[in-house]
Parts: sequence; structure tokens; C-alpha cells
Amino acid sequence: MTDNGTPQQHPDCLACQILAGTQTVPGGTIAENPWWVADHCVGPYGLGSVVIKTRTHRENLWELTAAESASMGPFLQQMSEAIALAMGAERVYVGLWVDQPPYHVHFVLQPRYPDGHHPEELGLKGLELQVFRTLGKPPSQADMEAAAEQIRAVWQQKFAAQASTSCES
Repeated sequence: MTDNGTPQQHPDCLACQILAGTQTVPGGTIAENPWWVADHCVGPYGLGSVVIKTRTHRENLWELTAAESASMGPFLQQMSEAIALAMGAERVYVGLWVDQPPYHVHFVLQPRYPDGHHPEELGLKGLELQVFRTLGKPPSQADMEAAAEQIRAVWQQKFAAQASTSCES
């Protein structure tokens, strides 16, 4: 934290720029709690993929505060369930790939849809599906906005009331 109590940010970090409002994400913030923020993933990671990032610039998991760590599991659980329900996914993969400076801890939650739901994905699963999506085009901005709204609606209905009371700071 800075001296005035605002989260520490890194000026060259895309996650920090999104949190500061200087960069936008289609659909805006989907869900948040005092420690984490979720929005639709930009890039070719699949429709309904969500990024969950720390509010404060952290480069490694071992730098998380006790409150950030304690709130991480419940928020990942809530968001993965909201994605599954909103998007009709049968699985939600969770990845942590922070390998490009400036580093910022973030998880990518990627839905896997039932066979036939997205025939262009050829029934791929796991790593093969992630590689296939990475080599493709990102969803359209309109589709990402619609997916963000669907996921947001489920999260608000099921989890919003408990978001700020899940863990103490």
C-alpha cells in the first residue's frame, strides 16, 4: 500500500492500468472483493475466460498478504462456478502464467464447453485446448461484453453479498 492507503501500482503493468482505469476491458469489471478483481480476459483465450488479479501489484504468490491469500480460494471458487453456470461450461481450467514483465499475479479461468457446443474447438481438452485457443483469434468485443454480463449476473445473484465478508483484512 502507498502512504495514503491506495493499492501500490506499477505504471507499465497492463493489469495495473486496467485497475487504474487507463485501459479498458470489454464488459468491464465482472466481480470484485477488497483484494481481487475479475474481468473478461483479453486475447485468444476463449469466450467466457476471466482474469482474476490482485488489486495491489504483486509479482509472486509469496508476496500476497494473509488477507489476499485467504480470500483467493473462495474468489476462485465463486468465479469458476459463475463461469460454469453462466456459460454452460462443463469444466473451468485455472492457470497462473506470469512470465512477462512487469509481472502481476493473475489467474486465467478458461471454460471448457461440452462437445458440440463449440465445434471449431474439435473436442480438445486441457493443454491442447489452451494451445489451440492461443493460436486463434480473440472473441469479438461484443461477444466478450455479453459473456462478461452473463457471468456478472450469476456472480451477483449467488455471491455478491458474501464477497466483502469472506475474509477479514
